[in-house]
Order: sequence, then C-alpha cells, then structure tokens
Amino acid sequence: MSEAISQVHDLRDDTPDKGPRERAVVDLLLFDMGSVTFALRAQQVEEVIAWRAPLPLPRADPRVMGILQDRGRIIVIASPVLAEPEATPLRIVVCRAARGYLGLPAGKTRCVAAVEVFGEPAPNALVDTSEGAVTFLDAIHLVDASDAAPRPFAATREAQGVWSNP
Repeated sequence: MSEAISQVHDLRDDTPDKGPRERAVVDLLLFDMGSVTFALRAQQVEEVIAWRAPLPLPRADPRVMGILQDRGRIIVIASPVLAEPEATPLRIVVCRAARGYLGLPAGKTRCVAAVEVFGEPAPNALVDTSEGAVTFLDAIHLVDASDAAPRPFAATREAQGVWSNP
C-alpha cells in the first residue's frame, strides 16, 4: 500500500504543467478588423502603413485583394482574414515572407510587448492571452496555405503545339 501512495506523491510533484494551458511570453502586434482582434508575432511584421486601395489583379485567387507598390516594394494585399466584409481597413500590416511582401488589412493596430499566451499559438486559432482572446495569424502560413502570390498563366506543351505552324 505504501508503494501505491508513493507513486501518487510522485505524480503530484511541483513540476510545471506542460498541458494546453502552458504560458509563454511573446511579443505580438495586435490589430482589429471589424470586431475581431488578430495577433501576429512582432518579428514577422516589417511595418504598418496607411491604407491605400490595392490594384486588382485579373484571375487572382479570391483571397488576394490586389497589389500595392510602396517605396519600391510590391506588396500582395490579402483579403481580410475572418473579418466582416463591411469592415473598413485603416492600415496595412506589411509582413516579409519568403516570396516577397504580404499586406494584411487592419483597423486599429497596437504593438504589445511581453504578452502572456496561454497554450500553443497555432495559425488561425483562437488564443487566450493577457490582452484577451485573439485570433493568432502566421504570415508564412497564410502565404503557404492560400498560395496568395498570383501565378502567371503558362500554357502546356500540348496547347503550344496547337498554335504552332506545321
């Protein structure tokens, strides 16, 4: 019996909880779009610029609003993520991705250092933080998941053979 009690005491030691409520301190940029609050890791954000309407791209993925040129950079502006369509953007959060620049429409923005995050911040997940509940975004995941950068149309070899003269 004493062996069973000692095993129970071993289970109740004071080691930190490694479960889903584990706390981490992270630097985040928080921004609102309509009534939804989003969070990005501060390291992924290059800058926040004033809103300008993007130039639409023909045959682009519907998740792409268009492109914008800003100080020599071409920024692909993503459609508002999970936000109400009637929400009016005031700013663009510019993130650097492996394939270029990604712009996220935003309303009010605020940079908050040392935010306590409860649990693992997974892309597009609702995360409880010391600043309240936020939808966590990952700029790299957004580009990879949506293939947001428009791809040029390339004809297949078979289609090219139809147009060539014999």
